[in-house]
Amino acid sequence: MLLTKLSPVDTSTQLFPKFIQDLKHLHVLFQQATGELIVTDEDESDPNWNIYFYLGRLVYATGGKHRVRRLARAIRQHSQNINIHDLLGNADPLSEAWELKVISQAIQENRLTTEQARAIIQASIHEVFYSLSDQKQPKSSWKPLDALPFKPVVALSTVQTLDDIVAAQQKWQQAGLAHVQNMIQGFTFDLAPYISNPDQLKVMADADAISSKTYSSLHKILNGKNTLWDLSIIMHCSMIAVMRSLLPFVVDGIVAFQEIPDWTSPNWKKPTVKPTTIPNRGLIACIDDSPQVAIEMQRILEPLGFEVLSIIEPLQSVSTLLQRKPDLIFLDLIMPNTNGYELCTFLRKTTTFQEIPIVILTGRDGVIDRVRAKMAGSSDFLSKPPDPVKVLQILRKFLQTETN
Repeated sequence: MLLTKLSPVDTSTQLFPKFIQDLKHLHVLFQQATGELIVTDEDESDPNWNIYFYLGRLVYATGGKHRVRRLARAIRQHSQNINIHDLLGNADPLSEAWELKVISQAIQENRLTTEQARAIIQASIHEVFYSLSDQKQPKSSWKPLDALPFKPVVALSTVQTLDDIVAAQQKWQQAGLAHVQNMIQGFTFDLAPYISNPDQLKVMADADAISSKTYSSLHKILNGKNTLWDLSIIMHCSMIAVMRSLLPFVVDGIVAFQEIPDWTSPNWKKPTVKPTTIPNRGLIACIDDSPQVAIEMQRILEPLGFEVLSIIEPLQSVSTLLQRKPDLIFLDLIMPNTNGYELCTFLRKTTTFQEIPIVILTGRDGVIDRVRAKMAGSSDFLSKPPDPVKVLQILRKFLQTETN
């Protein structure tokens, strides 16, 4: 049953995020039901989320990009003495709700108490719900089940859990952090902060604007390997406190954010996948002094059959472009020794690049910037960090590429 097709049951729910509306509708319709709610994001690009109910009670929630990290965080928070890597080593990540099987085995082996297990599961559920409440247009479908694939360890009130999530979001807004989502494109707590401008941070330390202890701590924890969720556990503080401590550095351009992969165990068996031949659809150049942007472009484009030519040094870009002749160019706006406007203008004066689409990349997205980019001869404008959906729209627009 697709919940997005339902008529509103309670008009007051319209004030809530889409996911919370769906779940409130579900609670009204299936108060004593056993089953699974499957949630996907709007473009269905990320892994599904899976929420399990037993006789109308909430018993588990998992899925998304970082389900292993999420479990590890919850274990670290509620059972600090357990060896997480050892616990995960024998898991079967291909089985349904495998995390609960890991927890059940740990209880049987007296590595976790029942109280600890309940706290771990409840923390995981709350994190999943909070993440889903940030989704703009999730699609939810109900799958009735005769029996669950696991024995429930907790049975939570759906309404109370939703109320807790709404209260947490209200605290975030009352703390004055609601603007963060607008300031940082694609913001989620699954992003990992890193020091993008170490020189400026060193200047602050030398000028005693920050203490040497703060300087060392920032270098240690802001390594691009810990998500904001992770930092909340590592720093033993709320997400509000984490974000407040980082925000001044974000505003000054010292700290930026990046996506990182989920954890895996070397003992896990990888699914057998038949090799597929991806057609070579062309060459796309990415001229940006940040290697992270090129990595993100590769993650988006290479599975579609495109080769990504990464150019970090803008002054070497012209000779490289002339040699390789890409089918499309993504061009950073602000780089050392030059800028995207000047380079775009120069390329347009060269016969080879007069017809090649040139898309300006920038963290600034104002009307003046767009006008200047157009005057310099750019074909389009794309905000950073690159959004996969918008990148694919660019491909369809200029390369007539079918990416579905």
